Amino acid sequence: MPASETRLARRVLAAAVWFHRWLGIATCLIFAAWFASGAVMLFQPFPSLSHPAQMALQAPIDRATDLVAPARVAAAIPGAETLRLVQRAGRPAYVVEGGGVLQAVDARTGARLPPLSPAQALAEAHRILGPAASATGPFDYDQWVVHNRFDPARPFYRLDANDAEGTQLYVSARSGELLQRTSRHARAWNWPGAVLHWVYVTPLRKNWRAWDAGVWWLSLVCMLVAIVGMILGIVRMVAARRLTPPRLTFFRRRWLRWHHLLGLGAGMFVLGWIVSGWLSMDHGRLFSRGTATDAQAQAYAGCSLAQVLRQVDATRLAPGAVPEISVTPLACRAILTRSTADGSVERVDGAGRPIDDAAMRTLVLRAVAAGWPQASAARILPVEPTAMYALAEGWPRSAWQVTLRAPAAPDLYVDGNSGRLLTVMDSSRAAYAWVYYALHTGNVPGLTTRPTLRRLVLLLALALGFLFSITGVMLGWRRLCVSASRSSDGRVRERGAAASGPVRRPKGR
Repeated sequence: MPASETRLARRVLAAAVWFHRWLGIATCLIFAAWFASGAVMLFQPFPSLSHPAQMALQAPIDRATDLVAPARVAAAIPGAETLRLVQRAGRPAYVVEGGGVLQAVDARTGARLPPLSPAQALAEAHRILGPAASATGPFDYDQWVVHNRFDPARPFYRLDANDAEGTQLYVSARSGELLQRTSRHARAWNWPGAVLHWVYVTPLRKNWRAWDAGVWWLSLVCMLVAIVGMILGIVRMVAARRLTPPRLTFFRRRWLRWHHLLGLGAGMFVLGWIVSGWLSMDHGRLFSRGTATDAQAQAYAGCSLAQVLRQVDATRLAPGAVPEISVTPLACRAILTRSTADGSVERVDGAGRPIDDAAMRTLVLRAVAAGWPQASAARILPVEPTAMYALAEGWPRSAWQVTLRAPAAPDLYVDGNSGRLLTVMDSSRAAYAWVYYALHTGNVPGLTTRPTLRRLVLLLALALGFLFSITGVMLGWRRLCVSASRSSDGRVRERGAAASGPVRRPKGR
């Protein structure tokens, strides 16, 4: 190799060493925290309230026949996209959402409803949790309702059961719906788990843009540190293999030696896990979001919500004790889903007539043909709840897969109960599911149905990553101590020189 190339290679290597050393000091604690909190999340995920559990807690809708026509309600609210009928503070109410704005309307008078009062929230707490319950609020943000999916429903009341488990429920002051549930055990474990892992501190997370950009850049820096460290580790190993006898590492200092050896052993997992974690913050930057275009979504629905609501007979909306009725436009037909307290769902049309699976499949195929006219639907199949894509996207158990016949056509996934479009699974979105979700959570074919084995595999890998990160923490600590000691010694010598005056050289003879 020419001398100029050799000098350049040495400069590049020195720059890489400097970058990995000093950025590693700043990021190794973050690596260790991510691995430790990831292990906690294997056993304690972030609190949530599933839809069936919500239905079991919601009050049933009054069997009223004097309801305002829902079409009139939707027409009065510009941009209405979804409509639900629920029981709110003892009265049936339409909950209309569109453009990120949620509005509750009295289903008997058509008047817009103000947020729940503290007295109404307390009455809801007593109904669900008993006479010992209390209500706190209203407030906009709390650690357990900080996610932006709760934004349309703000503000919230927190309902405390004041029981041994520390049960807390969160009710939207706008819609009156129960949207979150936590327990003392879940809250305690989530601080060192999901909150730490996702940097879910409320002051940052409530500003979605700031949180998204901050965590994305932090993850990117950590990923670059891991990539440079992997390259340096291989370079050092190659150099050690040239020794006589060949070795894996020529480092003799204990922490350096363990850092190098653990990096060689766990480096690919560490790098893969950090890269996949960074991709969890992609949000459409590199991969598809898996959503239809506005034109496709409109063609799939066939009509606006206000138009299909004209098909709905208000006198047939609540024939029994149902906690929620929602309306979805599908191929210009109104699909009503009545959710019961036991978690089951009844599917009917605007006149209250049941829609069987065959009729629902026909409507879905018609909607798909309108949204994707360049392709023809080949088949509709149910989706296994344990399928990797279903776990990655969080689909309900009622999801259907629609396969299209066309070059590079995506697979479509819809909710078989409501017809709602769930995901447009194009090649980019499918690749994202593999490089992010499968790699980061271990939910790959063969492990999705073996949760115990998956946890053991991930725990072993996370333990190796944690130990590797701890060696980096120790190296960084020692480096900082040495730097501080040298700086202190330098200041002492400067003070000593200043006190003794200028140094005079002896005259020569």
